[in-house]
Amino acid sequence: MQINAKDEHHVSTPKVRLEDIAAQLGISVSTVSRSLAGHPAISRETRDAVQAAAAVLGYRFPARGRKTGRAATRLIGVVVGALHNRFMTLLLTHLHDALQAHGYQITLMIDPMTDSSNLLAFRPLIDGYLDGLIFATATLDSPIVAEMQRRGVPLVLVVRAVDDVKVDTVEIDNVHAGVVAVDHLYQLGHRRIGLVMGPQNTSTSRDRVRGALRGLAELGLGPESISLVWGDYTTESGYSSAIAMLRDSNPVTAIIAGNDTIALGVLEAAKRSNVDVPAQLSIIGFDDMPLAGSPLVGLTSIRQPVEAMARTAARRLVERIRTGGVMAPCHDVLPIQLIRRDSTGPWKG
Repeated sequence: MQINAKDEHHVSTPKVRLEDIAAQLGISVSTVSRSLAGHPAISRETRDAVQAAAAVLGYRFPARGRKTGRAATRLIGVVVGALHNRFMTLLLTHLHDALQAHGYQITLMIDPMTDSSNLLAFRPLIDGYLDGLIFATATLDSPIVAEMQRRGVPLVLVVRAVDDVKVDTVEIDNVHAGVVAVDHLYQLGHRRIGLVMGPQNTSTSRDRVRGALRGLAELGLGPESISLVWGDYTTESGYSSAIAMLRDSNPVTAIIAGNDTIALGVLEAAKRSNVDVPAQLSIIGFDDMPLAGSPLVGLTSIRQPVEAMARTAARRLVERIRTGGVMAPCHDVLPIQLIRRDSTGPWKG
């Protein structure tokens, strides 16, 4: 069951009891109690429903500090963005498998990234029920990350980093990835490059743009060679941004998309604009999802090692839990690979 956090201002008065949660869901108090305790006889669906109701009603778990012997639940919270992003669903699958291998189960929390502070609504749930957290959707200034760090919650960031917060982080070198993408296009003769990125408040988008600008500078080109549009990680965003770029009086000859989903929208925009790919427009995606390699798509893409990222994040979190958080934060940077396919080619203008 997916949990959407929407409102952090809902702590009830008087104090919420187990009986209130039971009445809300139409189940017994004993089922609520066992669900919150992580009893193996309780189904995943029931447990998730009880968790969500506890958070919405403002239930406060008994005060048991993490350093005073709170019983382990063997449950890890995984925070992801919208699941239409295929990369996120693959990451979630690999996180589940990796954590299960360590003896942990996961509970899923959805954060749409519009305002990460909405996850603060789940503070009682996190404090009383979860052994640790993995964030795959953090923004540059996610308050929930800093909040959980202050509370001593074992925490790992994967895919994205958060500024000024020293926690375990697993990511690729997105600046280097931007350099690699630009260099590939430059070697094909492209000098006018579009960047269709995701949200501006994420480290992935920011650093890929930084890398593209650095790559251009190293090749002797200035920022005027770039056309930049911020958007979101959807096909619709890629389509509308690419249409605008292709209609410009000085159109781009190549586009670097913030992920493969955006790139699919760019491909559709080229098709509807009667622009041949790659003869008239080259396109690079990010992530290298399975669809990118299909014969119908043939998308050149920067491959992120999603399975290795999940395994590393799981291992770091388990180490953090077992050592009680005494280790210095680790920053794991995994390698990327440019996968060349049919969507990039020499500029023939």
